[in-house]
Amino acid sequence: MERQKDWTNILFLSLTPIIGVFGTAAYALKFGVEWWQPVLFLVSYVLVGLSVTAGYHRLFAHKGYESHPLVQAFFLFFGAMALQNSVLKWASDHRTHHKYVDKDWDPYSIKRGGLSAHIFWLFYKDGRAAGKYDNVPDLLKNRLVMLQHRFSSWIGILFGLGLPTLVGAAFGHPVAGLLWGGFLRIVVIHHTTFFVNSIAHLYGNRPYTDENSARDNWMLAFVTNGEGFHNFHHKFPSDYRNGIRWFDWDPTKWLIRTLAGLGLARGLRATPRPVIERARLKMAALEVQSRLPDVPSEIREAVRIRMDRAGQFLERAVAHWNRAHEKKREWLEQRASSVRARTWKKNLRAHRGCVARAREEWRAALKILARAPETA
Repeated sequence: MERQKDWTNILFLSLTPIIGVFGTAAYALKFGVEWWQPVLFLVSYVLVGLSVTAGYHRLFAHKGYESHPLVQAFFLFFGAMALQNSVLKWASDHRTHHKYVDKDWDPYSIKRGGLSAHIFWLFYKDGRAAGKYDNVPDLLKNRLVMLQHRFSSWIGILFGLGLPTLVGAAFGHPVAGLLWGGFLRIVVIHHTTFFVNSIAHLYGNRPYTDENSARDNWMLAFVTNGEGFHNFHHKFPSDYRNGIRWFDWDPTKWLIRTLAGLGLARGLRATPRPVIERARLKMAALEVQSRLPDVPSEIREAVRIRMDRAGQFLERAVAHWNRAHEKKREWLEQRASSVRARTWKKNLRAHRGCVARAREEWRAALKILARAPETA
């Protein structure tokens, strides 16, 4: 059955780049660029972009944390300005993507090609029954979400284009405001979001899982507020972080932590370190195993011993982590003695030690393998 084209989306997604990119460039060449114009673009890009990543994506689609209603309202308002549908539709599509990634039911499956995953999937109407959102029952109960669902298009058009026009008018150039803070911002946020669906499923590495096409791409993280660490995200989708190391560029993660520090967010869901390391070790083991047939038998045995030890230490680390958090929960609930507090802290130290030992064994195995001569 031939899919029905969505001409509204086709026209909108075809015309906005022409107006946003070429229109802004033409205006700048004729009238010049004043300081407030790129500032308006950057401020609106940050406000709207973070509302999509921290709000639409990590809060509403994946429930990576809980937030105050004021924070939800902020994200819903500015997220609507991205003109990427209501959060109800966006989150429903995204949960379907995660459930059926790379399969036929994936709405933006990379298996249909990079351009299809990037933008062409939006050129066709949704085939499901109107108003059917079975996979987002939690959002259907959220009154703010449902209110935004009713008016998201109007918010996106009236405020997404009207506010930058008013800012431009305050500086005597309403058209410049509309172009820089309206159309150009819309185009950039559209396509940086779309890059996660296309580039992050085509280019990069897969340190955590090879069960799907998602890849970590640190360069993409810089233009997507941290969403480029996509292999990690598909392995641990409920984690409020995408970039887990302190230096990973993930402004969305930093915003969520800031909100938590201000008491505006809670219940931040973070994957335990040993669980992450276990996933990395599994992927490293697959790489090692692919190279073992080419080395002498005694080297193979030495490498296997090291990798087995690494796995054993990680299992111990997981056990220590679980015990530590169980003891901590008991201590917090019962206001137990300082002895109980020292117990869970001791388990945490033991967990860190096991993770460190696992890494040592893992690196030792890789060094042995790197120095091994190949068999004829």
